Amino acid sequence: MTTLPLTLLRRAFLPLALLGSAHAATLDLKVGQTGKLGDATITLLRTQDSRCPMNARCIQAGDLITSVLVREGSRVRLLRLKLSDTTAQSSGLHISGATANMAGQRLPLTVTFSDGR
Repeated sequence: MTTLPLTLLRRAFLPLALLGSAHAATLDLKVGQTGKLGDATITLLRTQDSRCPMNARCIQAGDLITSVLVREGSRVRLLRLKLSDTTAQSSGLHISGATANMAGQRLPLTVTFSDGR
């Protein structure tokens, strides 16, 4: 049985370990705000939040749906993104989180977008 030197093993596995530590870029926006995410400029136009408040009992969990304007160079797209939509993650931009709401409170909602990288 042949054993590999420790330095050779480190060289082989270090790039793999670095790949696992890469994080997706994120951007927090409120309705009407615009920000940069990678090469894209994102504007949060509208939110529809029917999620169950944290301190309430609900029959359904509800949804968070956003309308966003995405500008990349000369290309402009209007997207409708849903918080739990895993199919959108393969195309890049998706909602990775949002502030929780409480029953009886109407606080401005902050939505976190991710580039999926």
